[in-house]
Formats: sequence, structure tokens, C-alpha cells
Amino acid sequence: MKKLLGKLGKCLSNISKDLSINAALPSKPIYRVVSIEKDKHADYEVVVQLIGKSTVFKMKPEEILADDKMTDQFSPRDVRTLTYLGYLDINSPKYRILAKKLSEKDNRMLFALHKKGEKSLHIKTATEISQDKEILKQIDQQDAHMIGYTVANDIMLRERAEKEKLLKKIESGS
Repeated sequence: MKKLLGKLGKCLSNISKDLSINAALPSKPIYRVVSIEKDKHADYEVVVQLIGKSTVFKMKPEEILADDKMTDQFSPRDVRTLTYLGYLDINSPKYRILAKKLSEKDNRMLFALHKKGEKSLHIKTATEISQDKEILKQIDQQDAHMIGYTVANDIMLRERAEKEKLLKKIESGS
């Protein structure tokens, strides 16, 4: 009887070890990241394939990561990739300058700004952009540099024009 209980105890401990090992192992992935693309708004889209099938679909990384059950069905490497893409999207500039044009009426540079997620464009002068702290915080570094340069150049040109007017006034008044 003691031998039987001993064998039964060993058997139960082996079963519990097997269960704990299987519980620690993640389930096999159902989905795989096939490719990463950018859509027309420069946002990342992931092409996902159902493993073992030819079924593919596109989703945004943040949509996948928001669904815990779906995220659990990817391999750890794919989850790392999705997380990195989500990080890039969160830290990317929200505003981009799409075009610039010299205004015909007052010789100022006009910029066409696009805010991520919006379809419309905002037309603003460099001075207006430089005074809007929200835009400056969320614009690409190179675009912010171009805005600063343009504002400084506009101020310099206006000062030069005022200086020339004053010199002409002084010369004509003497």
C-alpha cells in the first residue's frame, strides 16, 4: 500500500509539473506580421496573415495592441515590432508643412499645414505659426527651423524697408 501511495504521489507531482510547464508556455501564434506599410497619411499599417491560411488583412499597430486577446495571438517578436511602431507613431510630429507660397498682397510666406488625422489644410503665415505654441510643440524639427528662419527673414526685410523710408524722408526733409 505504501508503495502504491508513493507511486501515486510521484505520478501526481509529475502531472502537476507538466501542467505548470504547459501553463507557462505561451500558446502558438495564430497571426504573423507579413509586412509594414505607410498609408496616404504617413501612418503605419501592418499586413497581418492568419498562419496556415492565405488570409491577410491590414490593421494599424495601435488597434492590434489595444486588443489584448489579439495581441496574445502574435509571436513575442511580432509584439515587439508592433510596440515599436506604436512608439514611433506616438512620438511622430502631428503637424507637417506640405507647401509654401509667397503671398501676392503682402510679400509674406504662406504655409500649408496638415495636422495628422485631419483632412483639411491650415494656411498660415510664418509669424502666425511661430506664435502658436501647440503647433510649434508638435511640428517636425526641420519645419520649425524653416519657420524660424522665415520669420527672422521677414523681420529683417521689414526693418530694411522702414530704414530706407526713414533715410528718404531725412534726405528729402533736409
